[in-house]
Amino acid sequence: MSKCPGQNTQYWGFDSIFEVRCPKCGNPIEFFRDEVRRRCKVCGEIVFNDRMDLGCAKWCPAAASCIGAENFKAMELSEKTKSRREDLHLLLDQVPPEEEKTRKLFKTLYSEYYGEDRLFDKNRLYTIKEEDPPLFDSAIRAFQSFLAEKESIAKREEAAAARTRDILSGRLFGKSHLPKNGS
Repeated sequence: MSKCPGQNTQYWGFDSIFEVRCPKCGNPIEFFRDEVRRRCKVCGEIVFNDRMDLGCAKWCPAAASCIGAENFKAMELSEKTKSRREDLHLLLDQVPPEEEKTRKLFKTLYSEYYGEDRLFDKNRLYTIKEEDPPLFDSAIRAFQSFLAEKESIAKREEAAAARTRDILSGRLFGKSHLPKNGS
């Protein structure tokens, strides 16, 4: 298989090599745009390249052989990490600014949970119900708002995908608006 144009360095621009700070110690780590992860030379932390753009690897059937099976798995993990972090930001957006204690609680729950399958351990949230009922109530309200917003986003994305499918199939505007035989 010939090299994918996205990985061919002759097509890279000036922004294809950049530095990322290690989240653990702050040491600068140099990344090339096609690198999935690197180990910090100071503290040994594995740092993922959030700026890596191998969008084609998400759908290409040859992705694992193109970028390597290990890098493909690391890319999937990086995507889960990025999605989880985006969910945390969306959740924190649901917390009123004056409820700093609730924000801190969610950040703590997020950082304590090491899995990539969910935002935090909900059982851990329920442990504060007895200790601090107002904090628990505030957190539950924010979490319910977060879930409602996630559902709303999913519905908007599905509606957009359905419109795209309709446009591509010619149902939305009628087939007469589509070019015939490549013209």
